[in-house]
Amino acid sequence: MRDDAAAWLALAHRSALSSADAMRIALGDGPDPESFAQDVLEREAEDAAALEELGVRLIPIASDEYPPRLREDGPVLLQVAGRVALLHDDEVRTFTKVRGAQGQELIDVLDGGGRAVVVLSKGMLKARALLRGMAGFLEDGAVTLVTAEPPRAAWGPTRDLRRDQLAARLRGDSASA
Repeated sequence: MRDDAAAWLALAHRSALSSADAMRIALGDGPDPESFAQDVLEREAEDAAALEELGVRLIPIASDEYPPRLREDGPVLLQVAGRVALLHDDEVRTFTKVRGAQGQELIDVLDGGGRAVVVLSKGMLKARALLRGMAGFLEDGAVTLVTAEPPRAAWGPTRDLRRDQLAARLRGDSASA
């Protein structure tokens, strides 16, 4: 499996391939950087560097760290801040909101010593304030943030739907998958 972060980001977010073709490549040898335009790779390399600086890891579907519940038809690439192991833990609460009633519930879980996964409906580079606000919990291993959206993607209703599907699959809710 190739380990070129820019090519993985390009395959996941900039490729004109069908999802089946992208999945075949992801589960094969991984994306070939030569198959993307240089300007696309340069932009994705900038995003990969910015993500790394924030402590965000890229977890491709071919990785052993990728959650098994998502393997059948999950996203090609996950961006993860925090402990990847929390994505595999059945006892961890999964949240989709950090505001309002669910946000208070998240705070109560974390303040009570619990662990949580927060699934985002925007890219990690748009979630910098949240990453800073959760820094202590991220460092302690109490929370993991995850998204499958492009790193610079802003919130949008369609992204909420994908976020909710990803969260349901991480929880093991097969009816919602």
